[in-house]
Amino acid sequence: MINFDLKIGISGIRGIVGESLTPRTVIQFTRAFATLIGGGQVAVATDTRPSGQSLMHAAFSGLIFSGAQPVSLGIMPTPSVEIYVKSHELSGGIVITASHNPDEWNGLKFIDHTGLFLSPFRAQNLLDIYHQQSFTEPGQNTFPSMTSDGKAFREHEAAVFRVVDIECIRSRRFKVFCDPGAGVGALYTRSFLENLNCTVSAIHDTLSTRFPRGPEPIPENLNLATQAMRNGDYDIGFVQDPDGDRLMVLDENGCAIDGEKTLALALDGFLPYQKKGTVVVNLSTSRLSEWVSSRHGFTLLRAPVGEINVTEMMTQKNAVAGGEGNGGIIIPAIHSCRDSFAGMGLILQGLCHCEETVSQKISGFPQYHMRSCKIPTSGSGAYRVIKRLIDQYPGADCRDGLRVDRDRYWFHIRASNTEPVIRICAEGIDQEVDSVYEQLSSDVREMLR
Repeated sequence: MINFDLKIGISGIRGIVGESLTPRTVIQFTRAFATLIGGGQVAVATDTRPSGQSLMHAAFSGLIFSGAQPVSLGIMPTPSVEIYVKSHELSGGIVITASHNPDEWNGLKFIDHTGLFLSPFRAQNLLDIYHQQSFTEPGQNTFPSMTSDGKAFREHEAAVFRVVDIECIRSRRFKVFCDPGAGVGALYTRSFLENLNCTVSAIHDTLSTRFPRGPEPIPENLNLATQAMRNGDYDIGFVQDPDGDRLMVLDENGCAIDGEKTLALALDGFLPYQKKGTVVVNLSTSRLSEWVSSRHGFTLLRAPVGEINVTEMMTQKNAVAGGEGNGGIIIPAIHSCRDSFAGMGLILQGLCHCEETVSQKISGFPQYHMRSCKIPTSGSGAYRVIKRLIDQYPGADCRDGLRVDRDRYWFHIRASNTEPVIRICAEGIDQEVDSVYEQLSSDVREMLR
């Protein structure tokens, strides 16, 4: 029986280690994954949270006992693993991470042979195999051996450097501050930036038994980074989440630039040098990305929240770029995955080709006003509430919860893919959105009683 405190989303599973997520859970899910993909080689990596190494050995066991051969990549960014799976033509990949969740959490992200997360259909098949415990059983004494490869990040770095104007970036000799939060960036970010001829200072760039700050790269977790930048002389600061797919920027004054503006900066550093086409973001992403795309002659489309939903639409529409408003830029020319290292390269490229500082570039963007929150719920509460709201807004976008668009504002309400919460996001061009947001939040809380 599945533990209902275990969060199952479109990219994998997450839970509190020792409670909803146990070694047995990991073994059974990885056996289900090996069964789903039909064996073959599977890349396995972890982020830096304390339970990662132990759970990685459980994953090795699960794969081997259902006929798959683990390829251990060690501690590695999620986008590096996705790129590695595709370039080495493996059967799949598993990243042991809970992304931006606190360090008592961990989880599994499942990657298909395409180097992308499992499609919703494939993810449902995985869950069916898990529930039925219908695992492939190895023949007598036919257990696959395990191999390892520690070079996955260098392949990832090379893919980024093939896309960005590295000579222009190197010529600028940027002074960069970074805070990887003792996540995977602690091993890779400094050298990545130094290979772009940046002068780098950092905090939280050594491995630790616990995350030294809140793992999500949001302004309230960045007080030390902000203070450190204000005491120095830097062009820009970069902050990452534990598995290296999300990015947040600090401007030259140490002021945090939220994920929406970070995505916009990355798009602004990339789109001017591409042929006109399509950009794809998710339903909760700011209209700022739409403004940047339109400014450079691109059409913007929206997909349900979740990296795989965005990347699938990007593939269907042959999009040149995409992303999510958590600072997760996606560039198919590198690989169709959220990638903080691609984001750093593209933002530096954008600065390289202009005479503006980060704060000056941001001041030229429309100043949209966004409010968001998450409201705890349990069981079917989220879906019951959203169903009631959908009935109140006929004709709205219901592909992922409910999104309502008006001329001066929009809002999106949905059940989280990663936590037992309802997420509410609203954005407008003035303070009118505040009253809409407050009323919606109040109504949701009332419905949950």
